[in-house]
Amino acid sequence: MKNVSIGLNLTAGVETVVYTVPTGYTAKWNLMYLLNGTGSTKYITVLWRETDSATDIYILNQTAVSSKEYFRLDGGAYVVLEEGDSIKMTPEAGSTFSTICTFELERKTYAN
Repeated sequence: MKNVSIGLNLTAGVETVVYTVPTGYTAKWNLMYLLNGTGSTKYITVLWRETDSATDIYILNQTAVSSKEYFRLDGGAYVVLEEGDSIKMTPEAGSTFSTICTFELERKTYAN
């Protein structure tokens, strides 16, 4: 197992791929922090791109985060992502969001 943390300052109004699971791995997504550094409440959307079905699954859909506050998603659980799956975030135009996400990577095992 390998732990990976990704930290990004997101571009306002632009969808950003925060992380894509590498080929040959699965990932347990167990932590997400979102910080709104803007002077007012702003919205953010977070999607899980499930590659096998080519489906975007909403984690947060235009969720309001108050000024200078953070949103944390951990809940003592995790989301299992397969190779090629990705996490994408789109902050509201005119906002200043940062994120930190942590994943546990495990090599896939293949049956003979």
